[in-house]
Amino acid sequence: MEEKYLIERIREGDNDLFVHIVDLYKNQLIMFCYSFVKDVQEAEDISQEVFLKFYKNIKKYRLECSVKTYLFHIARSTCIDFLRRKKLKEVLNGFNIFKSKDNFINEDRLYIKEAILNLPESLRTVIVLYYYAGLSEKEIKDVLNISERAVEGRLYRARKKLKEEFQKGEGVLCREETI
Repeated sequence: MEEKYLIERIREGDNDLFVHIVDLYKNQLIMFCYSFVKDVQEAEDISQEVFLKFYKNIKKYRLECSVKTYLFHIARSTCIDFLRRKKLKEVLNGFNIFKSKDNFINEDRLYIKEAILNLPESLRTVIVLYYYAGLSEKEIKDVLNISERAVEGRLYRARKKLKEEFQKGEGVLCREETI
């Protein structure tokens, strides 16, 4: 069946043809997604998400490439987005615990952690990605889908807020040592 006809029928509401496309490409998409995420369950979930995106945007599909190519393009983008979100979540979750060499929570580190956690989310995220995950400004730009200038601005504002917090004198870092 010609793809143009197939797409027009799906646009008109022929769900059986959509199911036909799912059956035709499902296994290939799962294997492709698995090559990115290395987890069968995640690959299956992402492939379902790909078909949903395809179905929701079928009216925008311009038939410039084959359905298969279009589905794999959506799958690649969806896998990359998934991996970015997963990495960001791991970094932010890993940030929750600061321990010293002796495995006791260090007061200075706890104070720094609390100061960072009190930043607005947009500022906190760039600080954690930059200083704790070791990402460059360009990499942060890609992870957060913002401009490099926005990353620079957020880093500047976050550093300024942290400096102000540390200069208040209320935290461990600013206390005088008592003997």
